[in-house]
Amino acid sequence: MRRTIQTGEGKGMRVLLVEDSEFIRTQFLRLFEGLAFVEVVGYADSEEDAVQAIPALKPEVVLVDLNLQVGSGMHVLSRARRGGYTGKLWVLSSRDPDFYRSLCEKHGADGFYDKAHDQLKLLDDLRVLAGEKPVF
Repeated sequence: MRRTIQTGEGKGMRVLLVEDSEFIRTQFLRLFEGLAFVEVVGYADSEEDAVQAIPALKPEVVLVDLNLQVGSGMHVLSRARRGGYTGKLWVLSSRDPDFYRSLCEKHGADGFYDKAHDQLKLLDDLRVLAGEKPVF
């Protein structure tokens, strides 16, 4: 089920969250809440909804759960790239990063984040991408 939401004032980096766990989705929404440089424009909880939401919502960054209950996060990556999406595709996963990182790259991912441990790194990278923080 795709939902359109808005966490910012329409001025931040447009982010689509593809996550089927309501608990984890809520945690990420709370993480982004109140940040001027991030605007969560919607979420999808299945492969098909994600593939439809990307062109409809035009996010600059799509955060994709690798292990969706309905469909595959890996397929979301491939289908988004084949569909012409040129923004950032960042994977959220609790799977082994050593194995899955390169596999995700082959399918079009630009980044890989451990759901439990990389939340601050994710925020930091979003700040850099939004131009809020310089890269040195």
